[in-house]
Amino acid sequence: MFFYISKEPQSNFPHNHKTKNFVISLDEGWCHDKDHHGNDLWYKGYLDDGKLSDLVREICQETEPMYMGNFCIIKVFDCGVVIHSDRLRSFPLWHDPQKGLTNLQNIGETYWSDSFITLENDLTLIHSKFDAIGAIDSGLLTEDQVLGQIDILMDSKIKSFLKSQDSPIKIFLSGGVDSAFVFSYIQKHTDNYEVVLHEHIDFDYFYLKNYEHLQQFWGYKQIHHWYTDTVLSSGAPGDEFSCRNPLTVDLLLRYHGTSFIDIMHDTKFLNSLNYKFFKNNYLKKISDRILTDSLTDLRSIIKKCCDHNINDWQHWHLGKTLTYTPLRDIEMFKLYARLEVDSLIEQLMNSAIQVKLIEKNNPKLLDILTPVKNFNAKQNLVHLLKQI
Repeated sequence: MFFYISKEPQSNFPHNHKTKNFVISLDEGWCHDKDHHGNDLWYKGYLDDGKLSDLVREICQETEPMYMGNFCIIKVFDCGVVIHSDRLRSFPLWHDPQKGLTNLQNIGETYWSDSFITLENDLTLIHSKFDAIGAIDSGLLTEDQVLGQIDILMDSKIKSFLKSQDSPIKIFLSGGVDSAFVFSYIQKHTDNYEVVLHEHIDFDYFYLKNYEHLQQFWGYKQIHHWYTDTVLSSGAPGDEFSCRNPLTVDLLLRYHGTSFIDIMHDTKFLNSLNYKFFKNNYLKKISDRILTDSLTDLRSIIKKCCDHNINDWQHWHLGKTLTYTPLRDIEMFKLYARLEVDSLIEQLMNSAIQVKLIEKNNPKLLDILTPVKNFNAKQNLVHLLKQI
């Protein structure tokens, strides 16, 4: 779902469309349509509920994003270009008034996910802010309450998504909790899937031309890619939206009178799922950081965490491979963030709620999980060979 909108063709993109006052440069996998006024539309991605192709013209009439999913629509009209996306916009936007607008590389000013963007004919940019996060409840919840609501949300979301899918969904199980968690719900509602027992990259023009640019994004340093139309199930961004990112959860813990550092110094967590990963990747970072905000109410803390999460861009779509990211859900994060402190800590250190829901949906999937996050992760996948 990569694009570059400018006045000139971009040689690192396979498709360059001259239309009105612009050249729209795109990677593989975009579809084309026209709105009711004959304006060109290019679109790519998916809706959580329904087919994007059926609603693309309706979405293009929005003045702020309302639909959920992971998609982009580029509308070119006489006065400029409008970028329409899902409400949480999964991708970055960078603008330079001399060069144009892109989500491939940092060419200038960054526009965050709560900005609605119009690019004018002279390449100047107009943006308006909207409330991407919505209402926040700060009442604490028990683990059972959160588990029950997450179960309902995941079940409904994945069931709705699968109704619009004709081709098999490819499932790659990494040994991590999140990929198994998503798969456990897919299994409940369809047998039209393919478990992928290999890492797969098809080279195409865009991938080869932009390999260095793609390596700047965490989500594209390790990604499957097929040259033909494919939907790939992903567990990203599970850490961020499930209260397992210490950078945000530390703020929640401080509200409860403890901290990430306190938890990491508690010997009872030495053998927890996430301890080693946190120690190697977050302990020093959080020990050294200086908090400039003095937020004291839970609602403000949750909002700050939500702002961080919606701008943590990880996966949109590469070529003809659509990456399905159902865990990218701000309403789910709001539930996790309201956990009582003991349950919040168990979620942070052991992914407690996901593990319990995997067990509820398909306990055999527990056998493939690595006991230590991102460490010797593929070893337990040997159990997968017996299940398929």
